[in-house]
Amino acid sequence: MSKVDLNQYVQLRTMLDSLQIGALRYYLDPDDPDEQQEHFDYLYKQLMPIIEHIWAKKIEVDCPEGYFDCNGCCVPYQCVIGIGQ
Repeated sequence: MSKVDLNQYVQLRTMLDSLQIGALRYYLDPDDPDEQQEHFDYLYKQLMPIIEHIWAKKIEVDCPEGYFDCNGCCVPYQCVIGIGQ
């Protein structure tokens, strides 16, 4: 593994933590199911291109060893639910 700039690593970890909790709060905040759906659609549209770029995914490309494809996202656990279920 290459040498890691700890300041950059901490900044990245902080950004990811903020994104995770912020996205969940944004999605869960509305009481109206239609508004919640709009928030989900917005998050999906914004986040999936980033996920696809980070994992350099192309159509029909498998996730790296030890990861599972869960609705187009590589995760370290088996997918238990599909989008829209």
